[in-house]
Amino acid sequence: MEEKQGVKIGMPIIGGLIAAILGGVVWAAIAAMTEYEVGLIAILVGVLCGYAVVLFSNKKIATVHKIIAVVFAMVGILLGKYLTVVYFTSELFTDVSMLTLIFDGEMISAFAETIKEYFSEPTDWLFIVLAIVSAWQIPGRMAKTSMASEATTPDQAPRA
Repeated sequence: MEEKQGVKIGMPIIGGLIAAILGGVVWAAIAAMTEYEVGLIAILVGVLCGYAVVLFSNKKIATVHKIIAVVFAMVGILLGKYLTVVYFTSELFTDVSMLTLIFDGEMISAFAETIKEYFSEPTDWLFIVLAIVSAWQIPGRMAKTSMASEATTPDQAPRA
């Protein structure tokens, strides 16, 4: 799993996972504080995942890294939605802690059964698309920047 055609993917996967978890937690925290889901956070999750993949790949980017960033952006968005549902459910049932609900099988099943409801608004899809675009573009842009900085003159190609 570490290498695919000479491209290292193990560390970028770890970076994407960390970013997805962090982004999902931030999403839920903002939703809990404002009692409203802010769609712009989805874009932040996409940017965060793209940036983490770049950092954990030492700026050696291939298409597979962009795919990793997009997949983990989607994971982060899904986690943010799930943690938001768990938070508001724990507010309704004060006798159960949020931490208990996060890992509760019934909670996970209920979320999975009703997942379409959490992505039913057109704005949800707009922000998801923007998150995907962000996660895809960040690694490519950062790789171009690092390759350009290795050249000694503007018309000289980067050294391998």
